[in-house]
Amino acid sequence: MYTICLNVSRALVALFLIGGIVVVVGQTVAMAVGSAAMMTSFGSDVADIVCVLAGLAGLFSFLLLYTAEGKEKAGEWEE
Repeated sequence: MYTICLNVSRALVALFLIGGIVVVVGQTVAMAVGSAAMMTSFGSDVADIVCVLAGLAGLFSFLLLYTAEGKEKAGEWEE
């Protein structure tokens, strides 16, 4: 279970970081082009998906501490 949560959280972190870059680049292009519709699309539709991915990444990273391996490794991180 620990390995699954670790891999899923890593994948979700990568996806939401890439999504954040897409939002910033998309809004920058929208400002350069002068497209209000494009700006709104990247600011709401795409950003909503990225926020969900970030929330799921946080959820899976917190679940890591509640697995047997996560409880064992928690002591290692405190040192």
